[in-house]
Amino acid sequence: KIRVPHALIMTFLFRRDLSSRDKLKSILQLALEHATNLASFAALYKTLLMTLKFISRSIQRGFVSSAEGQSLFHYMGRTILTMLVDGPTNAILNNMNGGGHRLVERPPGHAEKSYHALVAGAIGGYAIWGRYSAVNYQIVLYLTSRVLVATLKRFYQKYSSVLPDMTFRQCYPYFAAMVWGLVMMIFEEHPDVLHVSLRRSMDAIYRSRTGNNNTRTTNTNTTASAPTPGVSRLLSSPSPPFQSS
Repeated sequence: KIRVPHALIMTFLFRRDLSSRDKLKSILQLALEHATNLASFAALYKTLLMTLKFISRSIQRGFVSSAEGQSLFHYMGRTILTMLVDGPTNAILNNMNGGGHRLVERPPGHAEKSYHALVAGAIGGYAIWGRYSAVNYQIVLYLTSRVLVATLKRFYQKYSSVLPDMTFRQCYPYFAAMVWGLVMMIFEEHPDVLHVSLRRSMDAIYRSRTGNNNTRTTNTNTTASAPTPGVSRLLSSPSPPFQSS
């Protein structure tokens, strides 16, 4: 519902070099890749959560049933497995409480521990979203901004007693000013480091009417030092201009 209209509009706006058939093909490919990746990640994530929950509960039952008389080797092996499955904190608490430490059980399909969500999400992110493509990069950039904002909100919730009493609406103007000030400064001074889709959009808005689309970009690219090989490959990766701007 979202990818097809978005790809349709952005393709017809920015990919005028393509024929109508190629545009349609590009739109369908993007929609298919997006849907396939989301479905694959959801399936892998749920499978990993189920596996981690099963192993965690098996370990808990093992702690309770064999708390007495277990060998040192058995004890160390179970502790290491608990650290891998439930995280270091839960492993320590399990040892201290003889396996009695448990969080409230979550409904089916939910992560029983936040550590499980972290592990399953990281594995799924590497396996599904770790392959660079226009769609994957857009999704990762989108999530990066959402995670950053959520982290700042959580930080404020945790330390609100020692921070100024300000609502999100009161903070937002300063946040918007900082972001727009930084992006415009980068666009004017070092446009080569901006992503190609954002740079093309900004060129169309701020350069085309003056007939000087690429003057600043060309001059900057001539004098700027070459980026490192890894960054250069990422910045120069051929990707269509319908990513997050």
